[in-house]
Amino acid sequence: MTNSDIVDFKITFFHKFKSLEWDYLESLSDAKKKLLSRDDQLENYNPCHILEYGEIFATLCGLKPCTLLAHYVMPEYATGLVEKALKPLFDEFQLEKEGFELWQLKLPVTQLYKGGWIFANKKHEQYSLVKQVFATTSLSINKVDIGRALGYPLPYGKYTIEYLDDTESKERNTCCVPILEYNVGAASEENFTIILFHLDEYAKLWKKIGRNLTIDLSAHPLMAK
Repeated sequence: MTNSDIVDFKITFFHKFKSLEWDYLESLSDAKKKLLSRDDQLENYNPCHILEYGEIFATLCGLKPCTLLAHYVMPEYATGLVEKALKPLFDEFQLEKEGFELWQLKLPVTQLYKGGWIFANKKHEQYSLVKQVFATTSLSINKVDIGRALGYPLPYGKYTIEYLDDTESKERNTCCVPILEYNVGAASEENFTIILFHLDEYAKLWKKIGRNLTIDLSAHPLMAK
């Protein structure tokens, strides 16, 4: 990826969406903020921990096939984010003409992701898998296929890996701002190499917009060593 690969409109989109997303999360009622908080406690509400701008930007720049917007406890959260932030910019920047899609999930997929939305990059090589997984009429969806459709580097597992926007964390004066989270299985040299290669792609993209990306391996005890 060269500097010219990130055209100006994508950088402008990044900053506009990040601002609108923050405004949306700050505008929620206390009752809704509780639903998005750890342990359902309002004092634990931290919008920095549920921001989607990183995945949206990665999809916009072709690193991810799509972004899934959904929340298990507050299904209406995704529709609110789409209406307040994503759809206005999707229209403003005419993203449909640029090869992007924005659509709401339907049954039977909503049994897993109630109220969910998909922002997809039709130019991505895994776009056909996105349609296969998230527009399916089958009641059986393979978790590995879901991970691949979301652009995760490894199949599902029980350990969580997070990429953190270190620049945003410092600007918001908070512990961390995760921009991508995925689960992986057992630690191995091969898996660790795959993760680092994937991280490097994201870190290079973030560097091109003047931001620093780090990785949190603490939830994977073997890799954290």
